[in-house]
Amino acid sequence: MALVFGAPAVIGIKAEARYQLAIDRIQQSGVKVISHNYDRGWFGSMAETSLTFDGPEDAAAAGEPGSLRLTLLSTVSHGPVLSTGLGLAEIESEIKFGERAILPPDYPAQIHTLVDLNGTGHTRIDLPAADFSGSAQMPDISFGGLSGEVVFDIGGDAQIQFVLNSLAVSSAGQKLVELGETRLDSNSRTSSSGLMLGDGEFRVQQFVLNDPESGEQVVMHDLAIDLESSEELEQVSAVASYRMGLIEVAGDVYGPGVLSVEMSRLLGPVLARLQQALAEIKAQKMSDAQRGMALSGLVMSVASELLKNDPTIAIKPLRLVTPDGTVEGELSLRGAGLSLADVSSIPALASKLVADLSLRMPEKLFRSMLIKQIGQQLEQQMAAMIEQGGEAPELDRVQLQQLVERQVDEQLKHWLSQEIIERDGDDLATVASLSSGLLTVNGKTVPLSQQ
Repeated sequence: MALVFGAPAVIGIKAEARYQLAIDRIQQSGVKVISHNYDRGWFGSMAETSLTFDGPEDAAAAGEPGSLRLTLLSTVSHGPVLSTGLGLAEIESEIKFGERAILPPDYPAQIHTLVDLNGTGHTRIDLPAADFSGSAQMPDISFGGLSGEVVFDIGGDAQIQFVLNSLAVSSAGQKLVELGETRLDSNSRTSSSGLMLGDGEFRVQQFVLNDPESGEQVVMHDLAIDLESSEELEQVSAVASYRMGLIEVAGDVYGPGVLSVEMSRLLGPVLARLQQALAEIKAQKMSDAQRGMALSGLVMSVASELLKNDPTIAIKPLRLVTPDGTVEGELSLRGAGLSLADVSSIPALASKLVADLSLRMPEKLFRSMLIKQIGQQLEQQMAAMIEQGGEAPELDRVQLQQLVERQVDEQLKHWLSQEIIERDGDDLATVASLSSGLLTVNGKTVPLSQQ
């Protein structure tokens, strides 16, 4: 009898400690807790926590909603005997949204958490489908529902799975944004250095963006982001892969495409200090400008230590099918005794940087990109001349286009004659490498002083 009636009181103390730990981690992620109350009883407890997600300060200054507020109401049943069997605690939570939230205050969002006797547990989230009528400030929302599960242990490791069925945003009867099935799967764990690492995948079946004024539409199919990070002997490696099925823009179809970025030889203890410092900066109340300065100072303070280990970054592969042909490329950069002071000196940077590049793209696509870039530069130059009181040449759009195309032809001719780029059928290609201060382009050594 002492065990049956006394255990819930002891477990209630542990349940409150675990609940408080969860609140602390929420605050470390950047979410602010504006009020928290935990009323612990013998067989159960009640908790009420109000959270706010702050938006940009300039929006709040303009009188726009600067933050999203919600309240989490939790009913905690103490173990060891629960409705599902033996366990530490069972928590039924309900989300109450504020007046400025998209979802109404009476929306039936439910969260159920079960904590086992060993401290591990899982949380199930269910947000049912619903349609919400907008107002002058808010658009109409068609929400297809969201379900998910979080599995966690006492060490902080977690597995997350979320599925958003669909989402559509409309205004005046016209759809502005349509989102198809969206999935998030991730596994996080704490490394020996105290760094939060893991792997995950974010996938969007379809994303549609409509512009009612111009009638233009952008449609994206099968978008995916894969992330993976690991640590071995205090050496951290991370890979981010971006994949795309198709993108339809103004009648043109791009895709499929893939881009993979890998970083390696990163010092785990340094990144752990960086991660902790970032959490502390997010938790502090400061303006966007102050936060930017704090982040810049933080990056500078750890950059020297990271460079000592000669980190490596590689983009491999890069591939995108376009209406004009296929773009393919690879790039790798590695420091060779590079220091933070060397970054501000071009000769020092070139002598301590090892780089390899290969790139191939359709000449038609390269030419159109160059025309756009040079056209923007000419317009900026003429605007600057007029602003300074000078006289800019009077050119209509046709004359300006002709001038831009002549400059592009001259630039391409110069690069081809210097063998910086080479023609290969309908493509332009280049292969370059930098090592020990020597730059080689397409097998030819190029003096850096001429670049």
